[in-house]
Amino acid sequence: MKLLVVESPTKARTIKKFLGEGWWVFATKGHVKDLPENELGVDLNTLEFRVVFVRGKKKLLDELAKIAKRAEEVYIATDPDREGEAIAYWVWDYLKRFNKNIWRIAFYEILPSAIKKALHEKRNIDMNLVYSQFARRVLDRLIGYLISPKASKDLKTTISVGRVQSPALRLIVEREEQIENHKKKKSYYIKAVFEKDGITFQATLPYRFEKPSNAEPFLNKVKDSLFMVKSFSIKEERKPPPKPFNTAEYLKEANQRLGLTVKEAQQLAQKLYELGYITYPRTDSHRISEEKQKEFLSYISDTYGRDYVGKPRKFKERQHSQLAHECIRPTRLDLLPSEIKERQVFDLIKVRTLQSLMADWIIEDQKAILVPLSAENLEFEAEGFRTLFPGWTIFERVQDQALPPLEEGHILKPKKVFLEEVVSKPPERYTEGTLIKKLESLGIGRPSTYQTLVDTLKSRNYVVVEKGRLKPTGLGRTLVSYLMENYPRLVDYGFTKLMEDKLDEIEEGRRDWKELVRELYQTAILR
Repeated sequence: MKLLVVESPTKARTIKKFLGEGWWVFATKGHVKDLPENELGVDLNTLEFRVVFVRGKKKLLDELAKIAKRAEEVYIATDPDREGEAIAYWVWDYLKRFNKNIWRIAFYEILPSAIKKALHEKRNIDMNLVYSQFARRVLDRLIGYLISPKASKDLKTTISVGRVQSPALRLIVEREEQIENHKKKKSYYIKAVFEKDGITFQATLPYRFEKPSNAEPFLNKVKDSLFMVKSFSIKEERKPPPKPFNTAEYLKEANQRLGLTVKEAQQLAQKLYELGYITYPRTDSHRISEEKQKEFLSYISDTYGRDYVGKPRKFKERQHSQLAHECIRPTRLDLLPSEIKERQVFDLIKVRTLQSLMADWIIEDQKAILVPLSAENLEFEAEGFRTLFPGWTIFERVQDQALPPLEEGHILKPKKVFLEEVVSKPPERYTEGTLIKKLESLGIGRPSTYQTLVDTLKSRNYVVVEKGRLKPTGLGRTLVSYLMENYPRLVDYGFTKLMEDKLDEIEEGRRDWKELVRELYQTAILR
């Protein structure tokens, strides 16, 4: 008998079906050891840290040890990222006394073929990944434990400060200030409405007037005039398909299209992964394996026709991207979850994956220049488009906005000519999804932290959700102001990105973790 250790009970049940007899499959249910809850747990001079068993995990590891004694080999298959590697390390560290044949395996989709391949490519614990988790955990603990009490004392209320949550909160607060400081600005445009061959369209004089009185002389010149088509041009344009989902893009779309919170979206994706429907849902990569690209391209050809087949794609990934990971994609296309919300999420991921490998959307861009006969020096512009080939938009409901056939020299009588008032709008508050996408663009946070980040901001009453958007509370605004004055590095977007990049350097084996943590926390914390 062999022992396989994973994190999730659902994942354990799924894998057990594949492995069958001759295997024990057990779940750790998350981390087994961590820093103590009620003390710093880190020596500020040496950065040595103390870990304790997470509640209930000593008993679990003792049970695993009894099985490990009897097992031929032990395989640790926790999640394929730095958190999963750290869990694997602590499990290995506890079980190594009971069995000398302990191996680490990693896979990104729960399929028999993927597990078989992982078993064949068994390895030792990747200590660089473990050290990067140590660094992340210790750095977060130092920042939280050394600054939170000071902030709580100064602000006379309980405050919790976080390495990633603080700049995220700053984004939300700054957006609110932009909204409050926005001054409405009115602009005026002269427009003409035409109808030809049953198609109604508008043409606009591309000049902004600041006051209605400034526009009136021009409006009076053209309001009763006939218009002549000066030119009508068409141009074919190809619009390439979107990339498949990484975590940030998935969370944004699940929030926007399905109305899911970041927490709900991440939990549903994790469950689909554990049940074997999709690949690992915490990834910053857009890559699809060559084997899967061929499979999906064949499916597109068989289902939608050869014309809809795109080309195999390679994506330029950001620096420090986890290149071993793939995008979030289906493991198979002939599977369908039974639960409604799971099915909605699976369909969202399936459609985006197929779209990413489909042919371009080809449109005909149309542009017309119309001039009033009463003032031929004024040129009104009308634009439209029509779809020549839907390509990847076959899943969307794209409505053409085509102009009617127009020829140079045609004379048209407008149905009406009017002055349109346009009032500038303030920027919108972030949704949970757009906040995550903004953080990703700034290089702040990582796929494994997005869910807890937004959850923390809400649970600590730093933000509230109003009409699906994030609004800072008075406490949140006070905290950002305090940090900006006293610990500006902690809410500096560039410095937070630097911290993330440095943690990635540890993962790549290019920096000593203690040296780096000391450097970063002293820069961040010392006033």
